[in-house]
Amino acid sequence: MSGPAEKPRFFARPKVRRILSRTVVAVGIVLAVIGVVSGRYGWLFAGIIATGLGAAMGPGRIRR
Repeated sequence: MSGPAEKPRFFARPKVRRILSRTVVAVGIVLAVIGVVSGRYGWLFAGIIATGLGAAMGPGRIRR
């Protein structure tokens, strides 16, 4: 028969990836808002990049 099913690694679990991606997106949104309000475009661009990375980290992006 087959061996015992392998447990997914910690960061491969959908719940963990969802929490991490939401946290990164929230940080990116905060950075973008601070950048817009204060006129610091570096913070705005960092917020946009962080938001994109957080969206790409979602649980639907796991490839096996």
